Parts: sequence; C-alpha cells; structure tokens
Amino acid sequence: MKKVALFVHNLTVEYALTVAQGAAAYYTKDKDVQLILAQTNQPHYPYGLYEYQYWASAEILNSDDIDLIMLVSSTYETYIKEEELRKFIEPFTKKPIVSIAVDLPFKDVHYTSCDCDKAFDQIVSHLKNVHGCTKIGFVSANATNSSEALVRFDAFKKALKKNGLKYNPDWTIEGYFIREAAKNITLDRFKSKNEIEFDALVAANDLMAEGCMEALEELRVKVPKQVKVIGFDDSTRASFTTPSLSTINQNIFEQGYKASELAHKLLTGATIPRETKTSASPIYRQSCSCITQSNTTFASKNQEGKNIQNQHLNSETLEKYTQHFSDTVAIYTLIDTFHTTHTLKELFGTLSQITVQLNFSSMAVVLYEKPVSFKKEETIVIPDKAYLRSYIDNNKQIIPYDDKGIEINPHKKLLPDTYFAQMSGVYILHAIFAGEKQYGYLIIQVPNTKFEMHHIYLKLIINAIAHAYEFNQTLDINEVLSNRNERLLKNNHELNIQSIEDELTKVLNRRGFIDHAEKELKRAAKNGKSGIVFFADMDGLKKINDTWGHKVGDIAIQTEAKILVEAFRESDIVGRLSGDEFAIVSTGLTKGYISAIRQRLDQLNRLYSEKAELPLTLSISLGYVEFTPENCELDELLSKADQVLYKEKEIKHASRNS
Repeated sequence: MKKVALFVHNLTVEYALTVAQGAAAYYTKDKDVQLILAQTNQPHYPYGLYEYQYWASAEILNSDDIDLIMLVSSTYETYIKEEELRKFIEPFTKKPIVSIAVDLPFKDVHYTSCDCDKAFDQIVSHLKNVHGCTKIGFVSANATNSSEALVRFDAFKKALKKNGLKYNPDWTIEGYFIREAAKNITLDRFKSKNEIEFDALVAANDLMAEGCMEALEELRVKVPKQVKVIGFDDSTRASFTTPSLSTINQNIFEQGYKASELAHKLLTGATIPRETKTSASPIYRQSCSCITQSNTTFASKNQEGKNIQNQHLNSETLEKYTQHFSDTVAIYTLIDTFHTTHTLKELFGTLSQITVQLNFSSMAVVLYEKPVSFKKEETIVIPDKAYLRSYIDNNKQIIPYDDKGIEINPHKKLLPDTYFAQMSGVYILHAIFAGEKQYGYLIIQVPNTKFEMHHIYLKLIINAIAHAYEFNQTLDINEVLSNRNERLLKNNHELNIQSIEDELTKVLNRRGFIDHAEKELKRAAKNGKSGIVFFADMDGLKKINDTWGHKVGDIAIQTEAKILVEAFRESDIVGRLSGDEFAIVSTGLTKGYISAIRQRLDQLNRLYSEKAELPLTLSISLGYVEFTPENCELDELLSKADQVLYKEKEIKHASRNS
C-alpha cells in the first residue's frame, strides 16, 4: 500500500479546495494508494496568532511512511516568494514530488502547468473582433512573484502582439490576486470615469476582476457597456457576480486529477516527462456582453459562441446547498458534545458517536509523550515518541481510551501497520495544537471531498482534545482543586480584564494603557531600546454624533480602534485615552516607518468604513514623538505627541478651508 501526501496551503481558498478535490477524485478504491491531505499554511506563517502551527502537519508527513508528496505549489506562491518556497520544500526532496502549477528546482520533481497562451489569444481576439475593443488593460498579480501570475501576464502580452494591439503599462493594475486590493488600487489610480482610457480589462484571476468591476461601478463606468471585463479561473463566484463574469476556465479540478494520475504512474515505476500541461478555454458571460444582462439563467458561451452548461449549476451544486443544513447541525452537535466533556476519557468515549455523526470511516488519535511548544519564529520539530491513544474503525472503537496507548515513532510510521496498512482511500491529517503547544495529530478517513467542512470539524475536535489534555494535567497537578475555585479564578481574571479594558473598543482603557505603557518604556530603557509614542485623534467625531447620532459615533470609535490594532504590530501597545483620543507605544519603531503607517491607516479607514457600512469614510490625525532610554517619561512624551497632533490638525483644517 503506497501513501501519498497532499500539501495544500489553505483549504478555505476555492482554487486550492477544487485542486484537492480533483486530486482525491483519482484515488478511487481500485487504486492501492492512501492519499493523505493536510492544510499546512507555511513555516512561520505571519498572519493570525497561531496559524503557523498548521505547518506541523507537513513536518509529520515527512515521515518515512510517505512514498510521494503532492504540492499545490501555486497556493503557496501567493504568500511567499519563490526562493522561500524552494527553501522550505528542500527538506522534503528525498521523496518524489509532484508539484501543481509550479516547477520546482529539484531533480526528482514532476509538475503540471496550465497552457494558457491559446486561451488568452482567444479572449483578446474575441474582445477585438467581436466587441471592437482595442485598448485592453490587465489586472496583474506580478507583485506576488507567483509563477502563475507571471505566466498569465506574459501570455496576455503575447496575445496582444499576435492580434496587432499594443501593451500599455498605464493600463496595468496590480491586484495581488486579492479582490479588495484590486478594487482599492483601481480607485486610487483613477479618480473619475474620465480618467479611464481602456475599453476592456483582462485579469489574472476572477477575484481581481470582480474587485475591478466593483471599482468601475463606483466610478460610474458601466460594465460591459463601457468597459468589458474578463477574469481567469472560472471560480464559482464568477457565475454569480453582477454582471456574471466572463473568464478563462483553467480546469482546476482536472489539474488536481492529472497530478494524482502522474503520482500514481511514478509510484508504479512508469517514466513520465517532467512537465505535463493541461488546457484552458474561454467562457463568455455578461461582463463582455456576450450574454445580455436581462438573461437571468446563468448562461455561458464558448469560443464558438455556442451555449454551454454552467459547471457551477448542476445537481451536485444543489446537493451541496441542501447538505449545508446537515453540516450546520453536525457543528452544533459537536459543540454540544464537547461542552459536556472535560477529561480525555470522557472525550474519547464520544469519538465513536462523532464518527457516526460526521460519516468518517475511521479516526486515529495520536498524542506525543509530552506536548511540545513552538513560537512563531521557531522551527517545528516533531518528537520521536508518540502513542496511538484511540482508534475507531467502521464506528467501532477498536482501541478504547488508554492512558498509555501503542508507542510509535512518527518519523518512521504515522500509525501502526495493524491499523493503517491495508485501507486505501482519502484521509486528512490534522496536527493537534492549541496556542503554542503541539499535542499530536489526528488522522481520519473521509467519505467525500467536502474538505472545507471536514477541516472545520477537525478544528473543533483538536481544540476539544487539547483542552481535555490540559484539564487532565490540571487534575493531576492538584486533584483537590474544586470547580468553585476554578470559577473564582475565572471571575477574578475577568474582573482584572474589565478594570483595564475599554468596554466599547476592547482595547486598553486609560488606566490599562498607562500601566502597560510605563512598564514597556521602563523595559525598553533597561534594554537600551528606543521607539515612538503616538497620540491619535479621530477626525470629525463630533460631526458624526451630531449628524448621525451617538450610536453611529460609537460604531465609528469601535471601527477606528480595530483599524489601529491592525495597522500597528502585535507587540505595540494601543489604548483609548478618552472619547476620540488614542495612544500607541511602539518600541523599536523609527521615523522612517511613519509614512507607511499613515498610508496603512488611510487604506484601512477606507476598507473598514465600508465593511462597517458607515455613512462616511473615517480618518484619523496622528502626532508622534521619539523616545530614548534617556527620555522615556510617558506623561512628557504624550504631551509632546499631542502638540505635534495639534499642528497636524491645524494643517488639515487649513487645507479644507482653502
């Protein structure tokens, strides 16, 4: 029985999910292969508090037990540079690798790629010859350094040249593969519809195309009447935008299926070329005016102008929609179950019931001898010793809860052969972690490819296991600790938080800020560090309260607090001093970053104001002063920063009145 690991950066991204589903579809029961899927993120993943811990799943799957690794490489390049991707994949190159959409510079690597030259030629020809477009712009993601982004950009330029059109860099918008980025950058570039010179836009993915359509709508540019828009991917969203999005179908599902086929051939000793190409084809909808906007049937056309079936509207789509309600019930059931279980023994006693509820064919829980802790900047190292603590197969608990379990070395075997060797099919491996601690891993055999839902289920299960483990540890350390004492400790903790937390914004209140800020300044002085103290004041809060009422004013304050927390670093101290006044202490920050912070605040103010559905766009004025080990008195620093803030306010008022 061969074992294939499939690494996916994030299963909540439609592209990655569809590729994974295509890969799984190949491994039917007649294949003597176990496909083990894992969401891995990336080493030292910078976003979120503990999202970096997902990388443990990749380290676990570097086991001798794995025969080949499949990698949805393109999903990683959205977040990291190609050099970084090479660096963290290198430890896995002792095994054969099948890379999806990206060539990797290692010897034993085979990869798939989408040949999109023909499709881009077809859409440019279509825009020119069918719709009369001669000024065609491009929405790129070149700034991500993604191989796919660069290939699509090159294919677009070749298509222009082949069709006798010139590439104009002034009509290129950088969208980073992100809808909101494409929208905001378009609005930053073009202040009115009179500045729009192009008559068509082609985007490197559907999300950016959608973002540009939203921006054009705000600029009162009509799509498709004044500007035609075409995306790339044929994501599910493309069928449901207004207007529905013309796009290029790169057969994402087929790419995953083809990659699994290549992997299987390699495992059976076949010789295959390093590169295998898949095709792409245009799909025309309302955004290029091939389908009228009065047509509400979600129709699509191919390159020949013939109506084709919409792959996103079929019986399977309806089945997924109706199944959504069952998925919701399953989540509620899990939450209720875990609410009443506290110890590992109690929790493990419910696992058979859980596998029935979730239709898992089997479930294995492996725990390390002791939990291991990793900070974001540290390398995750899997322990040599772990124990299979519970195993369920066909709804029967083959191994009941055992304080010790069956010992294994994860570097050699993921599970004992007795429980894993002969069962082909599709599995998911999920590291068991909470906070900085890694406890072990979970392996389940899944009945279908609803990987996004399975991922949610597993997240709930691993959280329950981690909490139950910690509960057991608490009982072992102090068996006489009563529930009453636990409640008192919890209440005291909550009261302490309440005493230093601003009730409206959930950032530090004045008391909490001063306490934390003074401690940080003393710590910085002791360590010889400098930094910056900011004094921030919301613009126009009185006008907001007078015009729209204090309820909207409170929402504005809450929103601005969220913006400040996101704009500054996790290590920075953010507090609300009074109504519309905030302060921030940033150790290690220099004046060279001030401009970037102001730009970041402006971007977030636009984005969050829209999300909060505020009747205006928020803005904030910022005063700052540097501190040093010799000059670190908080009151004096705040006073100086306030003086700088006052000058900035005067400049703003003067510019508005001029």
